[in-house]
Amino acid sequence: MKNVTMRDIGAALGVSTVTISKALGGKEGVSDAVREKIIETAKKMGYQYIAPKPDDGGRVIGILIADRFFSAPSFYASLYRALLKELAEVDMLGALEIISDQDEESLAMPVAMTIQRVSGFVLLGQFTSDYVSNVLSTGLPTVLLDFTCDGPDVDAVVSDGQVGSYQLTRYLIEHGHRQIGFVGNIYRTTSIMDRYSGFLRAMMHEKLPVPADCVIPDSDIAGRYYDDFDYPARMPTALVCNNDMLADRVIASLEKRGLSVPEDVSVVGFDDFVCGKNARLVTTYAVDQQRMAQVTVRRLRSRMREGLEGPLRTLVGGWFVERDTVMDLNTHQRCGRTTGMNGPEGRIGKDN
Repeated sequence: MKNVTMRDIGAALGVSTVTISKALGGKEGVSDAVREKIIETAKKMGYQYIAPKPDDGGRVIGILIADRFFSAPSFYASLYRALLKELAEVDMLGALEIISDQDEESLAMPVAMTIQRVSGFVLLGQFTSDYVSNVLSTGLPTVLLDFTCDGPDVDAVVSDGQVGSYQLTRYLIEHGHRQIGFVGNIYRTTSIMDRYSGFLRAMMHEKLPVPADCVIPDSDIAGRYYDDFDYPARMPTALVCNNDMLADRVIASLEKRGLSVPEDVSVVGFDDFVCGKNARLVTTYAVDQQRMAQVTVRRLRSRMREGLEGPLRTLVGGWFVERDTVMDLNTHQRCGRTTGMNGPEGRIGKDN
């Protein structure tokens, strides 16, 4: 049975989801008579309505992440932590809710919504357009963090994956590489698509071919990782990996084949996020998680105050981090530093 949404109630009464949200959320701007009618209709339609607590005060934000993207430690766990810190700076709280694949597919309303505790949502990682639409139907301020979607027109804050991947690929080309592959499932998330797009743009700029077998998936569309990588018969001289944790897996895989990094194959990553004491630090593009969290919280608060302003999609730039996992084929010397620097002090060039 389909869950009743605020949009359904609004359609039945001929009013906007914003009005429905205000009425069910106990907010100002709705007359007592209209509020009573909306609550009565919601209950009749089977909407799981619980009267709001008087002390909610717009202080709690629901942070939703799909189960397939959450693990600890991970990039998204780190981004979640940055988001909590930014919310705390403005006396707000974040309530994390992990959404199962089944709940996403069935469009089940988040628990945070059914108990009427939250005043807005941050959707983290990637969700289907239908699920995003379902959350938007609540009428609550919502921001997508680290992804966009084709369907609903909604606020989104993303890292500049296209520019970052372009810079990494150009770096390889400038150091003599011509056969370059991309590692990652390019259909899994919009952020991976952006990074692949930046890789392609750099290759196209130099009129360099990208054979189909040089686009190497690391997982299926559901995010289940493959045990190994299906490298082409003619191994590229360099590989652009979707993220640093993947780059670490790639390096281990190459070494099992008797290949050295960067002497035989150069490897670059993305995110500047690694975990584990034995993880290899790679040449990468750092994502500014703190700034992404700041922009997200700022946008949420603006939505909560103003409400009617049109949606914005904000690109947050990062910085190039040069380490020693790339071989300069022009000089036959390793590029970069033996130890990388995290944060703005390790930048080469400017923010984008």
